[in-house]
Amino acid sequence: MGYVHIDDVAASHILVYEDKDAHGRYLCSSTVIDNNDLASFLSARYPSLSAPKRFEQLNRPYYEFNTSKLRSLGFKFKTINEMFDDCIASLVEQGHLPSP
Repeated sequence: MGYVHIDDVAASHILVYEDKDAHGRYLCSSTVIDNNDLASFLSARYPSLSAPKRFEQLNRPYYEFNTSKLRSLGFKFKTINEMFDDCIASLVEQGHLPSP
């Protein structure tokens, strides 16, 4: 599944809107990660949270999104670590998760 930081979504919209040479459609997805890899990542990075260690294997073909058009405008995506660190921090701040 494709993932992107919400800040990247907002920043990419602004960048494309303000760039006079930008035209057409732009894909905004920083990373594609398999559900089992995501479960492993989450359980390793946030061990105090009860994240599943794995999911049922779906045996779907691997894919990626070509974001070169957006990157050619100088756009740099946040990392998956930043994406989930900020997500977890927001959920903790809102009281949806206990502090890790």
